[in-house]
Amino acid sequence: MSNGKRNPWRAMALVSVISSYVVGGVVAGVFTGLWLGNRLGAKPVFLIVSILIGLGVGFYGVMKTIEPFLGDDE
Repeated sequence: MSNGKRNPWRAMALVSVISSYVVGGVVAGVFTGLWLGNRLGAKPVFLIVSILIGLGVGFYGVMKTIEPFLGDDE
């Protein structure tokens, strides 16, 4: 039953990677949105759009990260 894939350190590393993708995407979206808003004079619009894009990129990274773990249960 113990095949080495149920290592708690591996699970913690996976959770860390997933959370860094989501948080990193949002933080990058906030900074990009604030910078674009200051440069072009439309703060809330660029901030909201950049946060949504950051979330999208973060969740895409999460999907690519967990894709190998979502294999068929054969």
